[in-house]
Amino acid sequence: MIIVDTVEIFLADNYVRCELSDGKKYRILLKDYENLPFECKPESRLENITIDTDKIGLSETNGYFDGDCAGFLAFLSKKYTIYKSAISKVALTDVPKKQLFQKLYFAFRKNSPGTDPGLLKTLCLLVCGEFEAQGYLDDRRYAADKAKYLKEYKKYGSGKIKQHLYQKGIPSDIINEILEDESFSDEESELSNMTGLLEKKYGANLDRLDKSDKNEIQKAVNMLVRNGYRYPSARNAVAAFTDKDIDYMIDYMEDED
Repeated sequence: MIIVDTVEIFLADNYVRCELSDGKKYRILLKDYENLPFECKPESRLENITIDTDKIGLSETNGYFDGDCAGFLAFLSKKYTIYKSAISKVALTDVPKKQLFQKLYFAFRKNSPGTDPGLLKTLCLLVCGEFEAQGYLDDRRYAADKAKYLKEYKKYGSGKIKQHLYQKGIPSDIINEILEDESFSDEESELSNMTGLLEKKYGANLDRLDKSDKNEIQKAVNMLVRNGYRYPSARNAVAAFTDKDIDYMIDYMEDED
């Protein structure tokens, strides 16, 4: 028979430590302890206690309680470990939800290789969900800040910004919402960014670009396209530094494509 011999609460660290009579010790989050669907105190016998069914619906975590009290404490203890790791990963930088999930999942799997993958996925999703509810994670905030940085400092066009955010796990609806903002469709700032990229590579007035060489002109246009700009916009940006004959050459190249 398993009996809880000691229960120590450390409010400063936001956890409760439970030590069972078989010598096993578990640390669980204070909020999970307060929501336990059974009494966990000294001398309470875990196999023969009354389950408080009303508390099962108090949290998503409690939905995984199957009547095995000691087993649930072990479940909550693993969750505490993942939660603690998550705190350190979001303390200094903003991360998207999917990226945090992956960091937690692979770090725990590496440190505890015997953990069931399905159980580990459940625990990481629970922690990420709670972080999102508490405001530690906000994909919309992350996407808006990152998009602004990529546009203003990297000079990326909307296409490459979209690709970057998608690779970070940001949902498509959030990406589209962010990029629909007028600041990302402003033609004047778009041209200014493309001009900055061209001058960084070819110098002021594109002095290092052979404007009479069709292939060199095509490479300049392609460079802008790779940075996320539409072909017509990239063509016009390069054409702004060339004479009329080169404008015609660029139009001709586009027709060939």
